[in-house]
Amino acid sequence: MVAHAHRKQVVLAAAALVVVACNNASSGRAGHVPHAPVATGERVAVGEVLPFIHDDYPKALAEAKRRNKPLFVDAWAPWCHSCQSLRAYVLTDPTLAPLADDFVWLSVDTERDVNAEWVARHPHSALPTLWVIDPATDRPILKWAGTATANELRELLSVAIGDARGSAENPAVAATAAFVRGNRALAAGDAETAEKEHRAALAAAPKDHPHRARIVEALVMQLALRKQSGPCAELAAAEAGGMASGTSRASVIVAGLGCARDAGKKAEVDLLLDLALRDAAARDGHLLADDRSALYEEAVTTKSERGDAAGAHELAKEWATFLEGEAARAQTSDARASLDPLRLGAYLALGEPARAEPMLLQSEKDFPDDYNPPARLGRVYLEMKRLDDADKAADRAAARVYGPRAMRVFALKADIAKARGDRAGETKALEEALARSEASVLTPGQKAIRESLVKRLAALR
Repeated sequence: MVAHAHRKQVVLAAAALVVVACNNASSGRAGHVPHAPVATGERVAVGEVLPFIHDDYPKALAEAKRRNKPLFVDAWAPWCHSCQSLRAYVLTDPTLAPLADDFVWLSVDTERDVNAEWVARHPHSALPTLWVIDPATDRPILKWAGTATANELRELLSVAIGDARGSAENPAVAATAAFVRGNRALAAGDAETAEKEHRAALAAAPKDHPHRARIVEALVMQLALRKQSGPCAELAAAEAGGMASGTSRASVIVAGLGCARDAGKKAEVDLLLDLALRDAAARDGHLLADDRSALYEEAVTTKSERGDAAGAHELAKEWATFLEGEAARAQTSDARASLDPLRLGAYLALGEPARAEPMLLQSEKDFPDDYNPPARLGRVYLEMKRLDDADKAADRAAARVYGPRAMRVFALKADIAKARGDRAGETKALEEALARSEASVLTPGQKAIRESLVKRLAALR
């Protein structure tokens, strides 16, 4: 599920189809041994099964050219819970090992200065964003924001390659071809052509088309990101109920429900809220915990905005219980910690921020170089009005944070100072937030955050 800038789009099917044109031969290594983490300072998920190169695009591109393999890029950030879910629950799945030789694999922490040129040349609006680069031209042939389960990722790649062997006159193949063209247009930054091609793909795709769910998801997400809330809600409501359980259905429900609220479409809100509640409560194994949590979150938000405080509270309790169960079953510290921001969201919805303190203290102990646990602790302590503890936690986060996320951490310090009535401290923190972001390559969302901090600082002067 996309963590930020509305939820997500999943589709590696298109990548696989394009890959056929680059390299028809593929050789999987079923016995691939997970590679050792590289010494970049990045926290590499324990048991990662694909041979990722970390934070070195020139090296990865050169390797892709040498091997004549497409380059797969996972663009992520440490604060992005969907990114961490992908890394902890999907990229560690041993069933992905046979894909190791089909691509050259690159992981890009979009917050690091070393990756600023990559981010400038490959802009994103949501994370994680998955890319496929043609090494012969150094141009993207796929840009997609989102995650997938390991099974979805494996099946999407396999099915798309099979589709490519069919006839262009076959409606199923025609739909897939339009889908691929739409994804290539997205990669090139041409949103209008992407929408046109994805609409053509949907029109050509029969109900049993293997990529229909991803096509619907692609179109819903584009409409959501372009603020076309009415059409987004209508398409989601028309299609979601007929989609099979899985990542795409969850993404369509979540994005569509947000669009429906924004557009004031009561009938669509009712329908999509019912689907969200039903799918959130299901335990069919077709969703990552991150995606099921998004269904809960959107449903809680909807109930709250409708004035159903009691219903929102009861649902938030169910949401928190679900996440606590997932955390208890997590096999690694990475997997457990990837749930921290989701659990914090549930606890804040319940008005019980103190419940987050033990998990965040544990995560800070497990990952002493990560700025996220103390930053989240600072927010928890601020909510609890434990301002001295909030200051200390925020200071620990500020000492570790890097990249555009520094704006959030220093904005937290400004909030703590404001709670103390310390106008000078608030001003100083905001000045630091802006100074730390001056040289960063910012996404549209991060630019909006910076502008809000500029306005806040101006109001203090």
